[in-house]
Amino acid sequence: AGNGKELFIAFTSDRGLCGGVNSAVVKNIKATILGKEAAGSTGKGLDLLLVGDKGRDGLSRAVGQYITTSFKDVFRAPVTFEQACVITEDIMKKDYDKITMVYNLFRSVISQEVTQGVVHGLEFMKTHAEVFDEYEFDSDMDSSQVLVDLFEFKFAAQLFSACLENGTSEQAARMSAMDNATRNAGEMLNQLTLKYNRQRQSVITSELIEIISGAEALEG
Repeated sequence: AGNGKELFIAFTSDRGLCGGVNSAVVKNIKATILGKEAAGSTGKGLDLLLVGDKGRDGLSRAVGQYITTSFKDVFRAPVTFEQACVITEDIMKKDYDKITMVYNLFRSVISQEVTQGVVHGLEFMKTHAEVFDEYEFDSDMDSSQVLVDLFEFKFAAQLFSACLENGTSEQAARMSAMDNATRNAGEMLNQLTLKYNRQRQSVITSELIEIISGAEALEG
């Protein structure tokens, strides 16, 4: 039987200026955990692990008591499977019945969808080990250890996939945000240039009127 412990993994970026991808993940996790608190279903143990640094402030204020581990600078360079394995090894030190990965799923350059990917714990795989009976395992280890290794590899692959999806969503959102910022800056520059030219023209017109008026006064 499982122990009822649950882990949430929040995937956010390490840098800003990428639209609402980080705030969307923070809102999703806050709503889920606070909902569990209201229902009284956090008693058996709930942990929160952060992948990326930008979600820390928002989550610390609302559900900071659940944060156990934080991995920074994951998305400052292209994510590798080795990084996913390091995070997986840290998670495997504890026995969780359920792991929920909250990340942005890349749909298009202008569309990223917050997704909760649920991974059942090792105990679940052991309980349903009979599904592997039709496969041959060429290994010197006993079957239980094979299941542990299989689960660890499977989870690392899923975590790596979530990192890639979130990293792609971050870059797409940043590109879109920068494109909007460039467009807005261009429109602002055009408006200021028009305003400057109108004011300059007004000053020139006033000076010409003064010169003409002065000349007419001298002639008169």
